[in-house]
Amino acid sequence: MAFQRLSWISTLLCIAQVSSMPTKCQLQRTLVAKTHNLLETMTGPFPLQCLDDSPVEIRSPTWALLSSNSKQDVGAAKAVYKTLMKVSSLMENDGFPQSWDADKLVKFQIIVDRQVEESKCCVKRRFDLLLQIMSIKTQKEEDDFPARDAALTDYFEKLEKLLKEKEFSVCGWEVVRRELLSILQFILVENSNNFWLTV
Repeated sequence: MAFQRLSWISTLLCIAQVSSMPTKCQLQRTLVAKTHNLLETMTGPFPLQCLDDSPVEIRSPTWALLSSNSKQDVGAAKAVYKTLMKVSSLMENDGFPQSWDADKLVKFQIIVDRQVEESKCCVKRRFDLLLQIMSIKTQKEEDDFPARDAALTDYFEKLEKLLKEKEFSVCGWEVVRRELLSILQFILVENSNNFWLTV
């Protein structure tokens, strides 16, 4: 009996130690891939009856997540951070379809929130490093985040509006899920060299 108690206490102390450790200051490709996988597998394929619910005016601003040179890395890193924040915010809404796997949904939300915390640190470090390397004037000219931010804000506002207009219906959520899958896939594929290393 005493051994079992000691074992439980040791386990709890171990968990407390691990959970209190600081997070790494990097975007973790495996976590973004896991969020994509959870979102993709939490229900079946896109329902055919929802095809008419996909508005043409909602286009993901993938250009806002790209970086063509190291001077644009700050803007692109901020855009990825903003995207993760908006995904987290969007998924805080109630009324998810009952057909979605609730366990996978909870895991998805936890991992996205963790990525938001980690990317916040990453964005600040990248910005600080680039300021050290370049003059402030050059940095201001190259940090095009305001345009990226405006495009992402518009995109996510349209997704939120769609959900409200569809009264958080299955088809409304399925359109949003498809859009989020697309943008997470884009982050994974197009930013493979820019965001996954510790800075």
